[in-house]
Amino acid sequence: MSNLRVAKIIALIYQVILAIPILGGTIVVSTGYSALVLGFVIHAVVLVLALKNNGAKLGAIFGMVTSVIAWIPFVGWAFHTITAVIYALEVLTRKE
Repeated sequence: MSNLRVAKIIALIYQVILAIPILGGTIVVSTGYSALVLGFVIHAVVLVLALKNNGAKLGAIFGMVTSVIAWIPFVGWAFHTITAVIYALEVLTRKE
């Protein structure tokens, strides 16, 4: 399994956890929104790996956007969910 695939699985799990309505919101608020900074870093690492390996970049880019706007209630939940779906599709359909 490639480093890119492992990173995408980690990012997927992170997004799924933050997409759980009460749990994700509690994590974000209780960490003083630093969970969103961590998410941005995770997605940036995935993007760098995707660029190096000519892999799919949509999940990483969307994840970075999500990390920037996820402080908005309900919008954040929707974006975490969409990002998780994109990562799931990339992990399940691409051989990277």
